[in-house]
Amino acid sequence: MASDKRVNIGAARVIPVVLGGLLAYGSYVFTRPLCIDYFISPPLHYGAPPPRRGLATGLLIVFYFLLLVLAVSYFRVITTIIWNPGFLQRGNQWHQSRTGKPEGNTKRRKRRHRPGTSYPDDANVEHGPYPIDAYGLEAFYCKDIFVCEQDGRPPWCSTCCQWKTDRAHHCSEVDRCTRKLDHFCPWVGGVISESSFKFFIQFLFYTFLFTTFNVVVFSIVIAEYRRNSGYLEVQWLVALALCGLFCLFSFGMLVSSLHLAFINSSTIESLTRHTKVWTLAVLIPRPKDFYELQSRRKSPIPVVIYPSSPIPSSSSSTRTATSNAPPREFAILSTKPGENPFDLGSPLANLKEVMGHSLIDWLLPLRYSPCSGYGSQESAYAFGPVVQRLKKENGLDCSE
Repeated sequence: MASDKRVNIGAARVIPVVLGGLLAYGSYVFTRPLCIDYFISPPLHYGAPPPRRGLATGLLIVFYFLLLVLAVSYFRVITTIIWNPGFLQRGNQWHQSRTGKPEGNTKRRKRRHRPGTSYPDDANVEHGPYPIDAYGLEAFYCKDIFVCEQDGRPPWCSTCCQWKTDRAHHCSEVDRCTRKLDHFCPWVGGVISESSFKFFIQFLFYTFLFTTFNVVVFSIVIAEYRRNSGYLEVQWLVALALCGLFCLFSFGMLVSSLHLAFINSSTIESLTRHTKVWTLAVLIPRPKDFYELQSRRKSPIPVVIYPSSPIPSSSSSTRTATSNAPPREFAILSTKPGENPFDLGSPLANLKEVMGHSLIDWLLPLRYSPCSGYGSQESAYAFGPVVQRLKKENGLDCSE
């Protein structure tokens, strides 16, 4: 396992450099052997057509425009992965177990995670690790809905010694909990997560456009050259093969990523999306009405109250660690197997949560995904019809 991690990390460092070299080689082949030596100054033998300077100019303009947007989108992905990977901060226990000092005294960590660089919206920034007490849980129970375990507490990562926020998962390659982790991708140098998924889709889209353009041009020119001369140009064949390979690869990844965006899921979540049961802590807006409904149920809904005493293992109404904050009561609800509480009800609405709400956001790798800075009072992420149904079924809908 450790050797696999080292291989993946090493590949993530090397592959971007290799891709940069391939882009440089492809640019040379397209510019010199193809446009200059064939279109602008064609060979006099083999019955080559006359110079086609206008065609060469047009092809070069399109080529370098597509190369520019591809390079910008790739650069955006890599810089986001480096400076804003979406990692949750490790808990103080993790730092104490390795350094003997609490997190606040760890200089290295202060250098690598500068305040304000984790997320674009302060409402969703972790300003420090969540303590294992009422103040650590306060970041969760101050919301109206959050993902929890059966006991009403958020999921806990024993490796990072940290409460995991909604949709966060532990990435084994980098050994960090990551917000809305999608996958570890050595092709872009690291973890694709909430902060970089939009830019990753844009990079795949522009890669597909760029390689498709090259495949079409090289295919036509190779066929023409062979028809006129009876020979094949090796460099053109190599460029065609490389472009064809990356065209197919980027198309497959683009379709897969767009599918995940349409259903508001991630690669990690999709592995169990047909059987996954989400457990949610939902704020009880009118406790009196809720408990009256509870008294008529054969199986009462478990309730957790924040903040208060430690959670006992056998009680339908439990309390958490003490704090001075006013108590908030939450019903612990579960979805049906395969239901996605984050599905907003339409593919377009789900796509906008990732790509943005305007055409400019969709095309330009500038702004972060709307879900990165959602951070409302209700929840860390927007919930859809599944949660609305659960609230109505259990008397938790304020509109009723």
